[in-house]
Amino acid sequence: MFKRKTASAPAPAAPSVATAFEDEVFFTLRRQRNIGAAFGVAGMGIGLVAVIALAMVMPLKEMRPYVVMVDRTTGESEQVVATRPTSLSDQEAVREAELVRYVTDRETYDVSDNSQRIPQVNATSDGQAAASLRSLWNSGNDQYPPNLYGTGMLITVAVRSISLLDDDTAQVRFTRTYERTGQNPTTRDFVATITFQFRPRTETSLQQVWANPLGFTVTHYRVDAETLNVRGN
Repeated sequence: MFKRKTASAPAPAAPSVATAFEDEVFFTLRRQRNIGAAFGVAGMGIGLVAVIALAMVMPLKEMRPYVVMVDRTTGESEQVVATRPTSLSDQEAVREAELVRYVTDRETYDVSDNSQRIPQVNATSDGQAAASLRSLWNSGNDQYPPNLYGTGMLITVAVRSISLLDDDTAQVRFTRTYERTGQNPTTRDFVATITFQFRPRTETSLQQVWANPLGFTVTHYRVDAETLNVRGN
């Protein structure tokens, strides 16, 4: 009799063109995404390194509050500046410069600038030093320089040496040369004993800061003639 033929299993269908296209697009997008992510991470790393390098080379900055004074008439503003003493243990030159300036300005007599110079000396004086200066430059004093020397006298000062007795006391040796019109100049030797300080202070103008940036202040001042000899030039 006749035998029934067994149906064979159908062969697997070949992948369609559409499926192959979808796979290609999917893998391409994923590859591009991975490449983009890699470049992004690398860029972030480079940026972070650049920020760190910039922070290392830039100087450190400190924020400080300050007070501004405004002129009610002109509206001009000016910073109120506070001065502080610096470390002067190894800066003898600074101390000596201040001492030379003080003695020279105080002991000079010049009618052309007495009115400007003496107030500046007074501004850097305190205590006995300030009191003795104001007493000398009082018109009621018998030794009032304008009455004593008049307008024809010029007294110049030359500092010869400075000896620091301790941290705040010094002796300054100097000469005063007296020049009067029509007369030969004469010179005398003196020694000034000075007690001084560098004081923190707050100034209301930059001009005051420039005039005395370190707060140099003389509290005691005494002058003695070193010899009685008068030298003619």
